[in-house]
Amino acid sequence: MIEIKNLSYKYKNGNKVLNNINLNINKGEFVCIIGKNGSGKSTFSKLLSGLLPFKEGEIIVNGINLKDKKNTLEIRKTIGIVFQNPENQILFDKVYDDIAFSLQNLGFSKEQISNIIDDALNSVNMSEYKNSYTDTLSLGQKQRIAIASTLAINPNLLILDEPTTMLDPINKTAIYKTLNNLHEKSITIIYITNNIDEILLADRILFLENGEIKEDFKKETLLNHLDSLKDFEAPGIISLIKKLSNKQISALNINDLLNIYK
Repeated sequence: MIEIKNLSYKYKNGNKVLNNINLNINKGEFVCIIGKNGSGKSTFSKLLSGLLPFKEGEIIVNGINLKDKKNTLEIRKTIGIVFQNPENQILFDKVYDDIAFSLQNLGFSKEQISNIIDDALNSVNMSEYKNSYTDTLSLGQKQRIAIASTLAINPNLLILDEPTTMLDPINKTAIYKTLNNLHEKSITIIYITNNIDEILLADRILFLENGEIKEDFKKETLLNHLDSLKDFEAPGIISLIKKLSNKQISALNINDLLNIYK
């Protein structure tokens, strides 16, 4: 579904952010991209979503070439992105109006829009807030509305750029459950994070460092890649997995932890 060839990107000052990225992601995969600040994660997400023009390399999503400006409308229909701060994505006073906006621009009828909004809100467990004012919602609820707005266009690819950074543990858990439900529906998800524990959400993990993919592995092989992640602070689940592994505790217990966000 996603094919990236020889992708590089430089800022206007000449500093290279990404260097010769080659990557294939299949339909329905849940991929987590982890990296420290400055590793190129956010730039990568903007390139993948078609928000940032580029010159070096190719990005093909569902057969659409993101470099071709003629494909802008198709890109908007195919790829959805959710950012750190949901308040930057919410434009209207009411939840219904906010989700309806992009659908109106795409030419859907009022009846179609109402049905689509119902489905989108149901998918993030926010149906009861359909007619609520957005300024009455918590930050976590706003983030779920931002996800619903993105899902309303029925994208083939959902990109989330550190969507839980500003959330408390309860709201983080709600986002995790939402993403697991979407993954079960075979939506392709790319999740950007610098929180090492969040790699357990995904089936596949990419470790980005200095603009290059240093590691690319399946979650079930995580124990073979712990050394690559040693420089990340790991106060939570990953730290526990490391300790169990070092003490050669049974693989069953570790595998249970690997699926803790499922």
